[in-house]
Amino acid sequence: MESYYLTCRSLTYAQRVSQALTGAGIRNMITRVSPTMSREGCGYAVRISTALLSRAMGVLASAALPPKRVFRVMAGGGFEEVRV
Repeated sequence: MESYYLTCRSLTYAQRVSQALTGAGIRNMITRVSPTMSREGCGYAVRISTALLSRAMGVLASAALPPKRVFRVMAGGGFEEVRV
């Protein structure tokens, strides 16, 4: 299943992002990501389903909680950075 990882600068920031999404009814999960995705920062991200990306980005923009980077994770396990 394709999904998106919204990388965060710290675990605390990931928790804030998760709380904002949960409050808007968007299912999500805080997870560790590979060093390739995080390059800098703590290596935490919030994972959401593909269908919820645009809604989630709107919620986070309203809450002033932009993700550091956004990655699309494909069914086969690969990933690529995307601009949203």
